Amino acid sequence: MARYLGIEVTDTMVKGAVLRTAYKKLVLEGVYTILRGPGPDGLAEAARDLVGAVGLPLDGTYAALPGTEVSLRVVSLPRAVYRRGDKALAAELEGSVPFDVDEALLDAQVVRPGDPTELLAAAVLRARAESFVRALAAGGADPREVGVGPVGLGELAGVIPELAAPGPVLLLHASERKADLVVLSDGVVRFARSIHGLTTPMTRERALRQTMASLVASGCDTPLQVYLSGEEAQELFTHAADACGLPAEAVRWLPNGPVEMAPTAGAGALQYAPIAVSMATRGLGRGRRLDFRKGSLAVSGGAQVLRERSPYLLGGTFAVLTFWAMATWARHRGLVAERDRLRETLRSVTQEVFNEPVGDPERALRLARGGGADEVDPRPAADAYDVVGALSVHIQESIRHDIEQLDINGSHVQLQGIVNTLPERDRVVETLQRYPCFAGVRTGRTTTSPGDNRTKYSLDIDFRCPEQRPPGEPEERGGTGGGGSGSGAGTGTGRGGSDERSEGGRRGSRG
Repeated sequence: MARYLGIEVTDTMVKGAVLRTAYKKLVLEGVYTILRGPGPDGLAEAARDLVGAVGLPLDGTYAALPGTEVSLRVVSLPRAVYRRGDKALAAELEGSVPFDVDEALLDAQVVRPGDPTELLAAAVLRARAESFVRALAAGGADPREVGVGPVGLGELAGVIPELAAPGPVLLLHASERKADLVVLSDGVVRFARSIHGLTTPMTRERALRQTMASLVASGCDTPLQVYLSGEEAQELFTHAADACGLPAEAVRWLPNGPVEMAPTAGAGALQYAPIAVSMATRGLGRGRRLDFRKGSLAVSGGAQVLRERSPYLLGGTFAVLTFWAMATWARHRGLVAERDRLRETLRSVTQEVFNEPVGDPERALRLARGGGADEVDPRPAADAYDVVGALSVHIQESIRHDIEQLDINGSHVQLQGIVNTLPERDRVVETLQRYPCFAGVRTGRTTTSPGDNRTKYSLDIDFRCPEQRPPGEPEERGGTGGGGSGSGAGTGTGRGGSDERSEGGRRGSRG
């Protein structure tokens, strides 16, 4: 829900209308009248009193310059020229306005699109517009837009469907011996003017007839319907019908349309201050309209909008930060609870597996992988494949060597081999002693094969690598490997000169 303030300024008073918007509904909250003194100081004081009577907050303030201070006329410009902006408009209005265009603020809105484009042009002295805006701003009613009284009156067609009829419609608002009138066709302003000095019936009749003649001369048709408003509108009832050549039933009072009247406003609030209400409807954000807040008076960077909406922005920011903090705290508490639950589960599982409750995930992972401080890697530094590889690498190729039996049992290796001569066996022993994992190489008995006169020998080897710590209870490992061919049992003379019987053709290992 938003509240918009529209302001109409006359010679003796300031009228304000507060329009409140809701879902698919417009409510005229109230119409306020403040007497004003002469000059900018009187206007500033009246604006201050008006803001105090209306109350805050306001979502936007819009004001209208009196039509008697603005020069209005319909002009036609080629579309390409119109797109050049105020410079083209100034060239067109040069000599046709009652003051120097170089000292004026200019603006225009489209009356009839096409090529050429028909425009309703407006010009006001820059000094007058600046004084008007400064006075309202000093009273706390800095307007976001500054329109023109009679032209703004036509903006009511945006909220009152009866005013957007296809045929020409005349809106006439009379008060303080002057009248603001506007002619609409399909809801678009075709002609607007302010007339003053309506002190006698003769002057009123003459002013209306001259205005209708100017309307026809500008290319517009005579209105088919007249709507009146204002405290002096009754005096123009008959003159408006005669000037337009209409019967009396074609002249009516301005309807409220869908605009609801709040109890504080009264049933005739819209008819009393239609220009102020039309200015308030600008807060609804409808299309392009005359606005003298431009040039040196432009609202730079949306500062006025930010000032008007700062309470809502601050409130919204505070609400967002509050809900973000609450959501973050709730998420944090949820994560903490989940962490505690998982740690308790980890303690239960590690108690069952390791007989020790462990809450540290990294330590539990090390224990699961066998990487605890008091654990030994069960993998041996060397195995049976390393023994076979060492025999293959360290026994020289020049030595004819056959392996008759290889038994690997934990940290003990028993080797029975056949070489050509005893010195070759000694060379084999010397070579194997160089392998770091053979901690001790002890020779056994030797015999001579009776068939080929080769030397059979045996070795007992301590198999333990230097970096391997001896386990408390060694795990038995075994492997098989063989080389050469065995011969049948025979007798021979060993190195000690004794005859020994050997087993031939045996292959096997235990792991």
